[in-house]
Amino acid sequence: MKLLKEAEESLSGEQIASKLDVSRTAVWKVIDVFRSQGYVIEGVQNRGYRLVSEPYLFSEEAIRSRLSDDWSDLYIRCFETVTSTNLFARVAVGEGKIPCLIVTNGQTGGRGRRGKSFYSPPHVGLYFSLAFSWDREEPPSLLTTMAAVAICRVLERELGVRADVKWVNDIFIDGKKVGGILTEAIAQRDLSDEKAIVIGVGLNLERPEQGYPAELREKVGALSDALDHTNMCIDGTAFAKDEEGNLTFNRNVLVAMMINELTCIMSELPGRDYLDEYRERCFIIDREVVLDDGRTIVPTGISDDGALTYCDADGKIREITSGEISLVSF
Repeated sequence: MKLLKEAEESLSGEQIASKLDVSRTAVWKVIDVFRSQGYVIEGVQNRGYRLVSEPYLFSEEAIRSRLSDDWSDLYIRCFETVTSTNLFARVAVGEGKIPCLIVTNGQTGGRGRRGKSFYSPPHVGLYFSLAFSWDREEPPSLLTTMAAVAICRVLERELGVRADVKWVNDIFIDGKKVGGILTEAIAQRDLSDEKAIVIGVGLNLERPEQGYPAELREKVGALSDALDHTNMCIDGTAFAKDEEGNLTFNRNVLVAMMINELTCIMSELPGRDYLDEYRERCFIIDREVVLDDGRTIVPTGISDDGALTYCDADGKIREITSGEISLVSF
């Protein structure tokens, strides 16, 4: 599949067979398997095979073929529905399957920070959890900020949509929450000194057919609300065609791109230049916010460890490393 995706023109069965050191019979059998998985592969006599479009529903092969070589040993499981991708990832880590990626079309018990629920209706969102070992000196809490920047970069680069961040883990577009990140650190099986990190991501791609629950309608939105639908085309890798021929989000590509972008940011550690972008996207700086303990503060910035900074009544710089905040005007 990587050969077809990277090819600028059709590849003959003979070319593919030669590159993979297999027979031409093996090639067409694999092509048939890919077609059965939802790939649209054009076969033209005397010209060869050309990848026309990819499956829009989750596929292990479709995700893996887009991931960087850093994730060659990644254990991937795709589900129609789960209670929580973070919960399933924790179970996989407990079974020794690490690194692992759990993706699903819907969650019945999606979780946010501090025990809050995350509304995850089927077939309209992007829900996945990535788990991997973490033995670096940097605090695991930084990974939430890394994931936020990775997601925002992919949305802007691939879809032309500007996304912002509400410290520490919420993704916003045009003043509406469209996604969230839940990062958890857990112990690895038989390795009490080594931690595993589970990063859960939930993004609202499209609005549910029945709309959002009453308590969410004024607060949340969907990525599709911000798209210029007149410029959507199949040539963009972030889109695919559904069974009726309509353009929709290519979930496999988006997941892989976000993981690859996160990998690039992590590879720059101990450098933390990405935090400048996080600070620039964090729209609560210099605005009045209310903490979950009832205090009202005006954040002044983000520290190099990802903490929210503010000045207290005595003019001293203080840091908040966890908790929920809300804008006074939100």
